[in-house]
Amino acid sequence: MKEERKRARKISNKRRAWLLGSCLLLPLFFGLYIYHLRLDETHKALFRRAEKLIEKGSYRRAISQLRSLHEHYPATPQAPQALLLSGDILLLNLHKEKEALLSFLLVERDYPDSSWCQTARLRVAEIYKYRLQDYGGALVAYQKILDRKPLESENVQYEIADTYFRMNNFEQTRIEFESLINDYPDSKLLPEALYRIGSVLFLEGNLKDAELALQRLCHDYPDHSFALEGYFTLAQIHEERGELRKALEVLNGLAGRYARESILEQRIARVMQRLNKKTQAI
Repeated sequence: MKEERKRARKISNKRRAWLLGSCLLLPLFFGLYIYHLRLDETHKALFRRAEKLIEKGSYRRAISQLRSLHEHYPATPQAPQALLLSGDILLLNLHKEKEALLSFLLVERDYPDSSWCQTARLRVAEIYKYRLQDYGGALVAYQKILDRKPLESENVQYEIADTYFRMNNFEQTRIEFESLINDYPDSKLLPEALYRIGSVLFLEGNLKDAELALQRLCHDYPDHSFALEGYFTLAQIHEERGELRKALEVLNGLAGRYARESILEQRIARVMQRLNKKTQAI
């Protein structure tokens, strides 16, 4: 009985200690819960306030709120979104490309695993390419996106090819468009890719390969808008070779189908004029 009483006292002491500890920890846990609840409401309130300022057109004040959210609550889910939104305001509303670029780069640096990061990377590439004409920076940015194999890979591949074209690097332009064709055989961008390859070859003076690329385009996508442009360029190739009757035949085939009707009529008139001169000379 003595042993049983000792054991009972030990159990009772443990229970008292556990209850005491629970009483001490409960306020702590409750305090932490209230803190995080208030924290959550605070950063959400900042974001809502920024949205209202945007609606009023107070863009600089909105940016201040968004940056405050990122600075004071960097671990919250809204922090990368706040940075991205501030960059969009700077880019689209205030036309401050370099400041916007900094915001997007911060998203990429601080939140590489965030769902907002991919959008930020695209914004960076677009600013370099379309706003700053920094084509080297654009290529680096697009390649970083492509290396992560995003859903929009074919569009990124197109942008890379087009960037090389803007750099007048026609050889690499063809290589990149050919990669698009080979890697994404079901892409809706294929007609344009074929047209761009044919056009670049034509600009380089490689009429034979240009003709082959454009013939493939016109055969595979006969009613596509780029196929119609392809026919127009094929007519130019025939003109370059002095094959005026072939050129005229191709141009006449575009009548009623080609969107730039006045340009088509001018080209037909020019070819007919050359053809008449050639006939008279004979």
